[in-house]
Amino acid sequence: MRKTDFAVAAALAVTLFAWGLSYVWTKIALAEMGPFTLACARFSLATGLFALAFAVSGRRPRPLSRADHGRLFLLSLLQPVGHFAFETCGLVLTSASAAACIVAAIPLAVVGLDAALGRGRAGLSDLARVAASMAGVACVVAGGAGPGPGGGKLAGDLLMVGAVAATAGYVVAGGALARRLDALTVTFVQLAWGAVLFAPACAFELAGRGWPQLTASAAAALAALTVLASFAAFACYNFVLARLPAARAALWLNAVPVVTALAAWAALGERLSPLEAAGGVMVLAAVAAPASGGKSAGAPRGLGKGPAFREGKGAR
Repeated sequence: MRKTDFAVAAALAVTLFAWGLSYVWTKIALAEMGPFTLACARFSLATGLFALAFAVSGRRPRPLSRADHGRLFLLSLLQPVGHFAFETCGLVLTSASAAACIVAAIPLAVVGLDAALGRGRAGLSDLARVAASMAGVACVVAGGAGPGPGGGKLAGDLLMVGAVAATAGYVVAGGALARRLDALTVTFVQLAWGAVLFAPACAFELAGRGWPQLTASAAAALAALTVLASFAAFACYNFVLARLPAARAALWLNAVPVVTALAAWAALGERLSPLEAAGGVMVLAAVAAPASGGKSAGAPRGLGKGPAFREGKGAR
């Protein structure tokens, strides 16, 4: 395995671990603080960590043109703001396991968006995979349609579908920026915009609910969300996006629900209903199925295989 291959593999491992567990950490933190307070806190703290890392290392974020600042602002509206507004509010209502099963549809949403933008061709097999993934998400939503807090689990599942759409746009748009700029600069500016844009909703939430009194478990969950799921995982995934095509980078996110389901079972005692589990399997199977060989929809030929990573380095 070449150094580049190993670096991409390590970055993917950190991303999958942190984002898989982030659903459980979010559920723990949400028991004691509001969704917008949580989002603003984690991104403010993560931005501070990046500023500290730049100061200690002597590095500086890459100077950006006004146009690049505008592009990163628009990117931040999708991720972190769009994704985490949907996700954090959705996790108030739905289970961590069901949320992760729905989010597993992101890779095929990227395939469809890539094709719609003319960056790749979706063949019949790709369309079948997208249809199967959509059917799987429908099963997850239908299988957990019982009542939930604050408006029902159905609303939470539908909010997670919104998170899928936001992240698909981020993966497609973010890859080009990360390849042209550098991953650390993109991540730092993204998280800073996230903190700023979540601040008004956080202030409104605090005015109504007061400052949260965090227990040790909630504080630990917030720390993990800040250091691992925000600081480390965003930097690692932007590093991956700079070296793999958007659809290939997104494909590896299908391991996230597996990590989440195991962690939610161990830490929260969650169980998927049979229909939810069947829907999750349908989504994962659709994502893992061989693609038609179109320009953007191909599945990776295996982690650690040199050609797969060489193809991605400089694509699009």
